[in-house]
Amino acid sequence: MSLDAGSISVLCVDDEPGLADLTATFLERFDDRFSATAVESAQEGLDFLAENRVDCIVSDHDMPGTDGLAFLEAVRTTDPDLPFILFTGRGSEEIASDAISAGVSEYMQKESGSEQYAVLGQRIRNVVSRHRVRVQKQEIETRAETILEASPDAIVVSVDNEFVYANAAAVSLYDVSDRSELLGRQVGEFIHPNYRDDVNRQLEAVESRERHTDHIPRTLLTLEGTEIPVEVTARHVTWEGNTGVVAIVRDLSQQEEHIRQQERYEASFQGAFDAIVVADDEGRYIEANQSACELFGLEKEELLGRSIEEFIPEEYDFAGAWRQFEDTTTDRGMLQILRDDGETRVIEYAATANIVAGEHLSVLRDVTDRDNREDVLREMYNIISNRDQPFEEQVRALLELGRRELDVAYGTLSEILGDEYTFEIVAADDDRIQAGNVVPLSATNCEIAASTERTLVLGDVVRDAPEETDRAGYTEWGISCYLGAPVFTDNDVYGTFCFYDTEPRAGQFSEWEVTLVDLMSRWVSYELQRRHTNVRLRRQNEKLEQFASLVSHDLRNPLNVLEGSLQLAEETGDRDDFERCYHAVERMNTLIDDLLSLARSGTTIDETEAVSLASLVEECWNGVEVRNGTLHVEVDPTIEIQADRSRLKQLFENLIRNVFDHGKDDSTVTVGTLDGGFYIEDDGPGIPEGDRTKAFESGYSTLQNGTGFGLAIVKEIVDAHGWSIRVTDSESGGARFEITGSDVT
Repeated sequence: MSLDAGSISVLCVDDEPGLADLTATFLERFDDRFSATAVESAQEGLDFLAENRVDCIVSDHDMPGTDGLAFLEAVRTTDPDLPFILFTGRGSEEIASDAISAGVSEYMQKESGSEQYAVLGQRIRNVVSRHRVRVQKQEIETRAETILEASPDAIVVSVDNEFVYANAAAVSLYDVSDRSELLGRQVGEFIHPNYRDDVNRQLEAVESRERHTDHIPRTLLTLEGTEIPVEVTARHVTWEGNTGVVAIVRDLSQQEEHIRQQERYEASFQGAFDAIVVADDEGRYIEANQSACELFGLEKEELLGRSIEEFIPEEYDFAGAWRQFEDTTTDRGMLQILRDDGETRVIEYAATANIVAGEHLSVLRDVTDRDNREDVLREMYNIISNRDQPFEEQVRALLELGRRELDVAYGTLSEILGDEYTFEIVAADDDRIQAGNVVPLSATNCEIAASTERTLVLGDVVRDAPEETDRAGYTEWGISCYLGAPVFTDNDVYGTFCFYDTEPRAGQFSEWEVTLVDLMSRWVSYELQRRHTNVRLRRQNEKLEQFASLVSHDLRNPLNVLEGSLQLAEETGDRDDFERCYHAVERMNTLIDDLLSLARSGTTIDETEAVSLASLVEECWNGVEVRNGTLHVEVDPTIEIQADRSRLKQLFENLIRNVFDHGKDDSTVTVGTLDGGFYIEDDGPGIPEGDRTKAFESGYSTLQNGTGFGLAIVKEIVDAHGWSIRVTDSESGGARFEITGSDVT
């Protein structure tokens, strides 16, 4: 600091009367910036200093009580650096030496004449100037130390790659307990091995003034081995006379975490499934993610700057809703948006105001498809819950609904019987396929759905299942996409409920579309099963009523005979009466056996097995009274049939027994195979064409003693297997029973 910076206050101390005042007067004349105060004793000087601050003291040495050096010592206890000039009338080398040793700023001996005051004034200016410079330097150093210690960045100084200074932030960053653990250590101890050689070269270059470094990213290592990302800026420095490097080491951990958070936010924002938009205070979009662009059908640059109000129907009170949103700061609900391409979308939204001042966030979810699906499910429910509508009309309505939702030309419910595929109910734009049409199962994709018992999804037959393109469904009918599910009755595949088109789909059928078809097919399966069960129950009830009627009717006659004959036998004891009783009992036993057989024959067959047809026929022939009859088995011994063996045996036994009950003793019976079945014929009288339908009715018989249950039992066994039976003439004019629908291999 120069003397121009302000005045200089001087305290003049001298015990000689008037001398202190004289000195003060001459000093003020010498420099008008001087302000001098005169006192006549050291004690007065101390008292003055206790109340006032001065820039310099000019003191005599020889004073009563306290000399100049003692006065200096007293001053130094409160202000060690205050400039002090010993201005004495008695000079000597001893006093000068003592003064210098005591720390006076200047020593000057009094002389005669006023010129000495100019010299004294100059010396005052010099010592005050030096003192002020020294104080200023100390203040600068103190401020610098304060700044260094307060810096959030680590600041270190190294000389010859060894730490000689570290601020508080460096102690924290390097994870040491205090400065002493850091000072004296090599810089390389705290540098990741991957960068150590490079850093050493850079420090040497900086230290030699060849270069400096700015914002170099590195990895710092603590003594515990913790890696910390840092950024280093280094400069050459002279430190206590030595050439060194001062480095600012900035911890990038939080910055990198912030960057990672920003990246995560950006990834979440841009990758979100939901549309996310940010609007300003006027409701204009200032940011939008990709999902938002897709929702509005616009490129990002086309969407930004547009107002929310532009996409909302005119009848919607946007201004009122926006004011309410600003007041409540949050809002959620549903509304429609109108896209530029004319499409209307239904969205759910949740909005939050002022995520940043003046910026308002909204999350939008397109629920158009969900609303549409809910409408479809309601429509489907209305169809299937309408019990007043016939099943066929319900299925047709489901097929039309499915065609509309899947945007395909055809929807069908079909039945599979063996290798044949029959279209039962058809919904289509044209008449290429009609109900009742029968095609080979192998020509259809439905064969896959039926054989795997799983829903088959083919958005493009060529793309998704090229191995199926040789089917007639593709080569002849051009079926290029297919979605179908099997339907079941009694846990067996009944057929398929499916949709298809001659145009392939660009993509695959959606999960929703597959689910919709699955739901429909399950209901169809349920209804088919319910109808099948109802038919079976109705038939069983009819049989039960028939059985009860037969029991009450057919058993009553022999019981009446038995009752009457017993009365006569009691009265007469005639053997003929007892014979009639025996015949009546025998007749009842026969009826009971046949009735039980009839009841059992109509029960459902749960399991079948492969049965050798030829062997079983031979076994049945040997188990029935055939008199002088002849058997011809025109069946390959290797041929087998899937059937319940005991029921099939009962069938053959009844048919063979029927031959000899109604024909001659030497009848010839022939058994052979048909396409999908077998036959049994005889050379007896046959069955008249008019009686062939009645022949299978319970209780019908042309014999006087016949029960009429034999062929009824046969019919029940055939039905229980799911086969068909018809009676016709054999080549010899006898009866021929043809049983088809069986699995003969």
